[in-house]
Amino acid sequence: MSSLGTKLLNLRRQHRLSQTEIADILDVSQNAYNKWEADRCKPSADNLLKLSQHYKIDLLELLDDNEKISLSNNEIKGENNIIANTIPTINIQPSNTEIMERVLQTQEQISKLLESQFRLIEELLKKNR
Repeated sequence: MSSLGTKLLNLRRQHRLSQTEIADILDVSQNAYNKWEADRCKPSADNLLKLSQHYKIDLLELLDDNEKISLSNNEIKGENNIIANTIPTINIQPSNTEIMERVLQTQEQISKLLESQFRLIEELLKKNR
């Protein structure tokens, strides 16, 4: 199993970015980003969305601790076009109860992200009036 922090560390290294560079891209402090990679705290829903968009990976891959994120040998084509292959790995066969719990947790996380996205859209609409 791979933690969110480990995934963020691997993604950042595979894209040859420093913590300061990715923190600047996400508009957060390097110290905050460091805590995410160290699994001392988790990014907000907004920042999770930014991370998935920046790395061009599915948001659920960041949130699911049974997914392993890896990039192909041709991981970078051009300056901003990144091709990522994701290979799911499951270490143990989960029970139906565990699967249902994970599905419910994922749905809750998606709901929170959608609420955050709606708030952002509302703010953008207010600014454009």
